[in-house]
Amino acid sequence: MAPNGGLVWGGEMMCATSIEVSNVSSADPVRALSAVAERGFGSAREAAQAVLGLIHELVGLRICVVSRVDLAANTLTVIESLDKANTGIETGMVVPANAPLQEYDLDAHPAFRSSPFRARIGLRSYISVPLARSDGTVWGTLAATDTELRATTEAHLQTLTVFARLLVFEFEREEQRDALAAHAKMLAERLAMAEELEEERLRAVRLQTVLEATATVSHEVNNPLTVLLLRLGRLVKRLSPEDDDTADDLETALEAADEIQRVTVQLRSVVQPISTHYLASKARMLDLAASIKDRRRRS
Repeated sequence: MAPNGGLVWGGEMMCATSIEVSNVSSADPVRALSAVAERGFGSAREAAQAVLGLIHELVGLRICVVSRVDLAANTLTVIESLDKANTGIETGMVVPANAPLQEYDLDAHPAFRSSPFRARIGLRSYISVPLARSDGTVWGTLAATDTELRATTEAHLQTLTVFARLLVFEFEREEQRDALAAHAKMLAERLAMAEELEEERLRAVRLQTVLEATATVSHEVNNPLTVLLLRLGRLVKRLSPEDDDTADDLETALEAADEIQRVTVQLRSVVQPISTHYLASKARMLDLAASIKDRRRRS
């Protein structure tokens, strides 16, 4: 529903397109009305064009329009039109909203006699009915007019009333379809967002698990490693200069202990674990070097 009480069809500006109305006779209006009422329309626009064509055939007026009302401005905006008189009335045109319900000669109507729009188009005969939504609010009109004097009857007015109800049904049904489609799209977006959030939550859980594991390994390894380094250092101090083999063994052991200590320090530096395959197996292990590089890139 637009702010001025009108219906908006997907924000799309509708243009007038011709739809052939077959097997229509002004001598058999009931059959014509039944044919339109039973027809399945693909859109409200298609329904409107079919109805406007039938109004032209049944009522005889050559200009038929569906318009949206702006109560504040007292204007009508044409949203669908059929112009067999080639007056230039088309979609998007704004016209005065103070037209009578039924008038044989607009020259005699006090409000329209001096209307610049009526004078420019040269309108004479006119008939219209309100388009009321199912909740009772009026958002537009269904009207027929002509540049020639053409008599209209109460039966014509009733015909327009029936068509107006049919159009409102089609408009509201399309509005409901659009609303359902928009709701379905919103639900799909929310579902995708929920799935993304769940995946993010799982990644966070996995990350927390890895970080806890690395912290535990670092702590549990570092404590005995400190003792090992101290003992190796004491052994190095007690070595005799002639014991080359023992010195070589201790030097190798110290290098290995230093390497372990370096790894424990790196483990404490991991904030974004990256895994890799362990040798040729399907098992995976922490790629420590890549995990540290990733942290540096983020820094």
